[in-house]
Amino acid sequence: MDLPVALPGMEGQKLALRTAGVFSGAKLVLNDQEVTKQDGVFYLRSNVGSMTAVKFKARFLDPIPNLIVGGQTIQLAPPLAWYQYAWMSIPIILVFLGGAIGGLCGGLAAGISSRIFRSDRSEGLKYALTGLISLGAFLTYFVVAGSITAAIHK
Repeated sequence: MDLPVALPGMEGQKLALRTAGVFSGAKLVLNDQEVTKQDGVFYLRSNVGSMTAVKFKARFLDPIPNLIVGGQTIQLAPPLAWYQYAWMSIPIILVFLGGAIGGLCGGLAAGISSRIFRSDRSEGLKYALTGLISLGAFLTYFVVAGSITAAIHK
């Protein structure tokens, strides 16, 4: 999903934030070309020829980071609500129950849920899908952990 970005001095250019994927981070896209990151900074040439440095400021479990431009923070989307964070963090309980396997299942479920909350689905569907994902994470953990335990005890 690409979110349009309006920066002073970049009028007329097509600048967008491409949200993070499952295995990739967020990216800046300028005129349909991905901008390369150099030492954690994206350098963009403004309309007058000067360079503008843009950095990402990550938000916990949120696929849409804030932008830091000239020392100012630009918020592209409002932060997720506390109750959304609480709902999508339920599978993180698996970290405390099941170590690495629980952490993998819980972390993946929370990451996928954050992307669902940023989608354009209806609110009810978002909660239903993320609830199913959490349930799937718990079931997956118990099946995998049970299988490993059974294999060890044979």
